[in-house]
Amino acid sequence: MKRLYIYGPPASGKTTLANSLAERYSITVPDLDACIVERTGCPIPQIFKDRGEAEFRRIEAETLVDTQAPVVALGGGTLLRAANRRFAEENGFVAVLDVDPETIAKRIEAQSGTRPLGNRAAERRVHYASFAHHVDSDTRILLPRTPRGKIAAPVSKSHMHRLLIADFLAGGDAWKKPACGECADIEATRRCIGALSAHSGELDCGESGSTLRFMAPLAAALGIKANFIRRGRLAERPMIDYSRLEAGRHELRGDVSSQFVTGLLFALPLLDDDSEIVFTTPLQSRGYVDMTLDVIRRYGIEVKETEHGFFVFGEQCYRSPGAFEPEGDWSGAAFWYAANALGAEVDVSGVSESSRQPDAVVQKLIARIVNGEGEVDISGCPDLFPALAVVAAATPRETKFVNAARLRIKESDRIEAMEKALAAFGVGTWSTDDSVTVIGTDAPFAPCEIDSANDHRIAMAAAVASIRADGPVLIHGAGCVAKSYPGFFDELSRLVRA
Repeated sequence: MKRLYIYGPPASGKTTLANSLAERYSITVPDLDACIVERTGCPIPQIFKDRGEAEFRRIEAETLVDTQAPVVALGGGTLLRAANRRFAEENGFVAVLDVDPETIAKRIEAQSGTRPLGNRAAERRVHYASFAHHVDSDTRILLPRTPRGKIAAPVSKSHMHRLLIADFLAGGDAWKKPACGECADIEATRRCIGALSAHSGELDCGESGSTLRFMAPLAAALGIKANFIRRGRLAERPMIDYSRLEAGRHELRGDVSSQFVTGLLFALPLLDDDSEIVFTTPLQSRGYVDMTLDVIRRYGIEVKETEHGFFVFGEQCYRSPGAFEPEGDWSGAAFWYAANALGAEVDVSGVSESSRQPDAVVQKLIARIVNGEGEVDISGCPDLFPALAVVAAATPRETKFVNAARLRIKESDRIEAMEKALAAFGVGTWSTDDSVTVIGTDAPFAPCEIDSANDHRIAMAAAVASIRADGPVLIHGAGCVAKSYPGFFDELSRLVRA
């Protein structure tokens, strides 16, 4: 397995990162400078003074070769010597810490014993920039470890969105009571309900497609002229103009997003006359619509299913059933089930087999992939694709995911993002507009760096894949998991220490 070499300018945080990895993985992370001091019995400045830089570099090179560990923190100039660099890159994975020069200068000023670069700073910047792999404050470094232990699934954001809105429409105040560690999408829905409650026209949806598509028709039904703030890729995703919402016939494509259906099902009962939702193409992700129907019916709303959609009675009132019990999240749990397919031993609790969540099929689909059934239809559960693609990558046969077109309009183009991620791991794929074929392997995945594309599910899928890697995996933009599962990496760290 390739070891990880942590490298970068003096005061860039190499020791801090090394200590963090040592704690996270319960390992010893040697610091090369400390190893040199132990080897010679002399402080490094004293070696420079008494023996000169050439002798120090000779000792440093010998120590580099002799230091065997999964992770090693290097001195700020260790790899200036060509032979040292060649050794490190052939035998390990060098990750350079990117820290702006101003921050480094402040740290050097505050730390005694740290040698400033002086007039060599520009030369060193070129040196550090020449390495392939870099780490910033939002990069997560994972080592190949097998997660073991028990995990409670996070709260289902799909169910929670719906419960919060229905409770608000019934006059409840659950939206005022956020839970600790709640995901960013639920924070967005709470924020927007608060704006509606205050009759404010400024609704900040963050990057939550559910929040935007639920709130837009609802605001119109409540007579609030709203400006919806859309962040990240949300501004590019499909949306319907709900500046006005009237009772009557509403035609919708069923193959773009079920969230449009849910938004209307929440809003149309509030209008002064009856309405009909008519699908012009077959409805996909039906489970999410069924979840919405379950919630609004619990809150006293009457909706009838028709041959081509739904009939919604007007002038209805939401009435609280009393209980407010969000389900556990199958979408989040899916990554632990995928990890189990790669050899992990994670016992997942808090999810119900009887759930309406479309992603509750994850274990059945994993079994199909592992058993070599060849083709998986993800039209009803597109959010499972990143996790399932990793399972397919670790299964030595081809798996074709069909009816995948909607993956192009998620938080990222998930087909493209997963193809790039799997390619970095050394796994082949090929795709059309509507399908993706993963060419699985039983070989270890390559150490690599992954661009999360600011997509929470891509970041978590890459983390699962790291279990099978033959060395460290760097996930850039890892903080995006806060969108749906803020505690994911903390849970992973706990499970790999178990």
